[in-house]
Amino acid sequence: MKKRFCLILLGVFMAGCTANYYVKPDDFIKEVAANQQRTEKFNLVGTVPVFFPIRYNANNIRRILCRDKNGENVYLIPDRNTQLEITSKSTKDVVKMYFDTVFFEGSKLTGLRSRLVPGMTREIELSDIDSIVIYAEFPRTQAVDAK
Repeated sequence: MKKRFCLILLGVFMAGCTANYYVKPDDFIKEVAANQQRTEKFNLVGTVPVFFPIRYNANNIRRILCRDKNGENVYLIPDRNTQLEITSKSTKDVVKMYFDTVFFEGSKLTGLRSRLVPGMTREIELSDIDSIVIYAEFPRTQAVDAK
């Protein structure tokens, strides 16, 4: 009985702490292109990186303009767990990547699906982006009119 209660409580907690944000592909492309600054970061998850640090490139974007579930414009302040789900126009496949690893390279948007396995790079042609949904676990937002 206690296990069931804990699992239900954990499920409610997890479901209540995530939020979806929406951004138009053209607006996202402009904002990321104007604000990306490539820096090298270390993955500090778990005990393995202490002995074998895993490096990855981060874009250092501090906030992104998007719409919340009510259609209101807000600035989302992404953290390490913020993820993108990008839907392809041609195949309707969903490309997932961490927000802080997203860069423009030529005519493609590239990013990492895993920080532990740096080779898990995902990419999608800019012209093939149909929609973008941003998932934040513990979202922090800022009003658009706030400075």
